[in-house]
Amino acid sequence: MIIYNETSSKFIDHVLEQQIETVLLKKVQEKMNHSVSPSEIRSWTNSLPQMAKILRDADLKEGTHVLLEYKLPSTEKRIDFLITGEDSEGKQNAVIVELKQWGKAQIAEGDGIVSTYLGGRERETVHPSYQSLSYKRYLENFNEALYEDTSINLSSCAYLHNYIPARDRTAEPLLNDRYANYVEQSPIFFQFDDLLLKKRINSAVSEGKGTEIARKIEEGRIRPSKKLVEAVNSLFEGNEEFILLDEQKVAYEKVLSIYSSLDLEADKKHTILIKGGPGTGKSVIGLNLMNYLLGKEATIEYITPNQSFREILRKKLIGRSGFVEIRSFFKGSAAYVETPNNYYDVLVCDEAHRLKNQGHMKRKIEGENQATQIIRSSKLSVFFIDDEQVISNKDIGRFALLKEEAEKQNSTVHVVELDSQFRCAGSGNYLEWLDNVLYDRKQDIQLDGDFDFQVVDSPHKLYEKVVKEKGGRLLAGYAWEWNTKRVNGELPKDVIVEVHDFAMPWNDPTRIDWAIHPEGADQIGCIHTVQGLEMEYVGIIIGNDLTYNPESQSIEVKRENFKDKGARPAKPKGKYEIDPLDQLVRNTYKTLMTRGMKGCYVYCVDEELNNMKLLKGS
Repeated sequence: MIIYNETSSKFIDHVLEQQIETVLLKKVQEKMNHSVSPSEIRSWTNSLPQMAKILRDADLKEGTHVLLEYKLPSTEKRIDFLITGEDSEGKQNAVIVELKQWGKAQIAEGDGIVSTYLGGRERETVHPSYQSLSYKRYLENFNEALYEDTSINLSSCAYLHNYIPARDRTAEPLLNDRYANYVEQSPIFFQFDDLLLKKRINSAVSEGKGTEIARKIEEGRIRPSKKLVEAVNSLFEGNEEFILLDEQKVAYEKVLSIYSSLDLEADKKHTILIKGGPGTGKSVIGLNLMNYLLGKEATIEYITPNQSFREILRKKLIGRSGFVEIRSFFKGSAAYVETPNNYYDVLVCDEAHRLKNQGHMKRKIEGENQATQIIRSSKLSVFFIDDEQVISNKDIGRFALLKEEAEKQNSTVHVVELDSQFRCAGSGNYLEWLDNVLYDRKQDIQLDGDFDFQVVDSPHKLYEKVVKEKGGRLLAGYAWEWNTKRVNGELPKDVIVEVHDFAMPWNDPTRIDWAIHPEGADQIGCIHTVQGLEMEYVGIIIGNDLTYNPESQSIEVKRENFKDKGARPAKPKGKYEIDPLDQLVRNTYKTLMTRGMKGCYVYCVDEELNNMKLLKGS
């Protein structure tokens, strides 16, 4: 969606008459029906006059077109400024200009990452050249007008009109050698580079004739290019990690058979609810579905409410393919608030039990939740769910609710169940035994099989065995406060076990890829970080929110020791009412203790629980 599409002369007039903010606000209201933040209005006020000056001095012929606020389809990202026209040789061109109000920046760790002052504090963000180049590549891979009509040449650059670079440009952080590849492909212009930017724009669009180019870009059908689809497909071919076995194959074929029967021109909806516990291969099915349906030219996206899980999937697939555009297939569950009815052919939602009523910082729509929005936005919605992995009072995606939401929208509901275990060394016995222990089912189930489960007598030993020897990660229940503010640049060591003189920090909240980043070895993952992920070995610190009462010979949940206030439901008023937190804490530990593919080692802060014979498998 493009908010503003006018000739360059009209754009210059709107700026000179101080009408550009008013015009854009009106167009946003007309096309998107929502308000604009004060910071966004300030960016228009500060940046667009700078571009109007460049265009005024560039001597462009009539018919050159300016496109503002081009919202990249199915993303929250928008291209600030795009100009279209022909050059002196009659070639059709479109130039993306990413506008920044930055005053300074510093080199930061990571490919294409810099540090600058944003939103009231110093933050890490992408280099402007990387950002503008990524927008260019996104359009080249998703806008049919640009990858089918090769006559349009798309280029990109960034303009930091307030930024005075270092006098010795070799010392300028944004021009450091580590960013050279991005700057070469998408040049960066600073405050006194206006003549250079004017020259670049003039050489690309000086002859005007940009109306038809702008129309093609604005009306271009949005679907992935053949090149991108082939790159995704190559990741799955012959890769044993994605081979479908038994029930996985049955579930996969069930979805395909329903998809093949769909009349994509009609309004009839279908919803498939796939129920399966930890390690039943839900994600493998979902990723195979995405791969196959992309090849069938379906408009499809893969939804994961857990940001960490989503980022790990993206990094694994991008690393193997080299296509950063693969990121665009993976979305958070809050991305569909404003999506039109039936916009997508298929939406696949993994970890659907983590869906929320409303997205964080999103415009709320009365009577809708995230499940409503996903079903509304697609002709076929596929949800992978496990009610026993609901770990927060905010999690709404239980089977019953998803079924009810689908029926409200007259969507035909299909149910598929998965039982076979593909994690925890394929040990169904371990899951049965774990359920028996955690949920006090009092059954005679002995721990048996190949899964490596051990209880250790100190958190230091847990760290040594899991992290040092096995290369795994430590995880913990939410029985400690989480202070996110660093002290002298260091993460506070919140997870403390005083009796063993042990202290480690929670996982870095800014490090979304904690599970695979080297720094993660000395940090403790929480349930909100690891749900959906799997590792070969995990070490679990069970806090004092889960204890053992030797008199009643049962495991008990201690509300007063559970520190996740946002996930904690209200305490029941009735004396004999069951506390809903009891189930959530047990679910949390079941989820944590099923992240390991080969083994899980446990240390319990509560001494009685750590010595519990049943927990030790005897």
